[in-house]
Amino acid sequence: MKRALILLLLPLLAAAPAWAQQQAQYSQYMNNNYILNPGATGVEDYIDVKFSYRTQWTGLEGAPKTYYASASSSLGKWRTTSKRTLRDLRRPFHAVGGIVYKDETGPTSRTGAYASYAYNLVLRPNLRAALGVSAGMQQFAVDGQKLRFFDPTTQAASAASRVLDGSVGLWVYSSDFYVGVSGAQLLGNKLNFSYGPNPLDAGAPGNSLKRHYFATAGVRVPLSDDWSLVPSVLLKAVNPAPLSLDINAKLKYQDLLWAGVSWRAFDSVVALVGISYEQFTLGYSYDAGLSELAGYHGGSHEVLLGLRLKKKAQVVCTNRFW
Repeated sequence: MKRALILLLLPLLAAAPAWAQQQAQYSQYMNNNYILNPGATGVEDYIDVKFSYRTQWTGLEGAPKTYYASASSSLGKWRTTSKRTLRDLRRPFHAVGGIVYKDETGPTSRTGAYASYAYNLVLRPNLRAALGVSAGMQQFAVDGQKLRFFDPTTQAASAASRVLDGSVGLWVYSSDFYVGVSGAQLLGNKLNFSYGPNPLDAGAPGNSLKRHYFATAGVRVPLSDDWSLVPSVLLKAVNPAPLSLDINAKLKYQDLLWAGVSWRAFDSVVALVGISYEQFTLGYSYDAGLSELAGYHGGSHEVLLGLRLKKKAQVVCTNRFW
C-alpha cells in the first residue's frame, strides 16, 4: 500500500507544473529579454553577461527559488570597431549565447542548459530584425527526502527525467523600440519516470512539457537630455492556464540610474530599481502580492547582476535602451 501511494504521488508531483505555467517567473526580464526570446541573442555591442537570483513568496515553506546565468554576444570584431563604415552598419551578423538555470519548488526542481544562435539583419538604417533558436536539455527531479507523509516511517525514492528542449524567437528592434515574439518548450517532450526494476514508464506514465508563448514590446520616450521613460508590455500564454499580462514602466536617468513599476494582472505589483556604473549593472525588484495567497507570504525578491564585457580595448557601448 505504501509503495502504491509513493508511485502515485511522484507522477502527480511531476505533473503539477503542467496545470499552470511551467517556466520560471521573472520580474526583471525587461533587463534581459534574452531569457525569454533567443532572437535577442547578441543584440548589444558587447558581451552581455547576467546573473540572477529570485526567491518567491518568502515565508512559505517550499516556495520557488530560481537561479540563472546567461551570456550572449555577436560574432566578429566589426561591431566593436570605433571606425565603422556605412557598409559595416548595413551588414548582417551572427550571434551566439547560452543560459543555465535552476528552479526549485518544494521537493521538485528543474535544471536546464541551453545554447542559442541568432541571425541579425538590417531592415532599414536604424531598424534590425533577428531570428533566433535555442536548444538544450531540461531535467525535472523529485527529491524523495523532502516529501512528507502522514506516516513518518514512509519513505520515497528520488526520481529524475531528462528531455531535449528547444525555443525560437523573432526580435525586431531599433535604438527607440523593440517588439518580440517567441515560443518555448516547443518540442513538448514527455517527462518519463521509472521506479524499481520495472521498465521505463511502469507505474508512472509521466507528463509532457507544455508549450509557452511570449509577446513583448517596449519603447524609449526621451523626456530631456538626461531623462527617458521606457514603458513595455509582456503577454504570456500556456494552455490550460489563463493569459498573463505584465505592464511595466521604467524611468531612466542617463545610463546611470533607473526605477520602475510593474503590474502583473491580478497577481502582483512590482517595484524595481537599478544602477549602472561602467561595465556593471545591479538591479533589484520586490513583488507585492495581490492574489488570495498574498496574506500568507512576505512578497518576492529578485536580484540581477550584469556585466558588459569589452571585446576590444576600447569604451563599451552605452546601454541606452535596455
